[in-house]
Amino acid sequence: MKIQILGTGCHNCLELQLRLGEAITASGRSDVEVEYVDDEHQIRHYIPLDAVPGLVIDGHLVSEREVPSLERLVSWLRTGTT
Repeated sequence: MKIQILGTGCHNCLELQLRLGEAITASGRSDVEVEYVDDEHQIRHYIPLDAVPGLVIDGHLVSEREVPSLERLVSWLRTGTT
């Protein structure tokens, strides 16, 4: 599973990064590749810059403008779907 965090370094972007780490641990998955994307052109491929943080799982945008709850992140990781 490949996860991309789309962010510019804002507080919510960093919060999402930390919460995702907790969710990966809680889900028990060891096959997750996490990439922090801060390149504006790559972010704009999915969302406008004012919509960060964004979360992309296996190429699908699943979240923008929010930090999903730990429970929601764990659910996405366990099911492998959005």
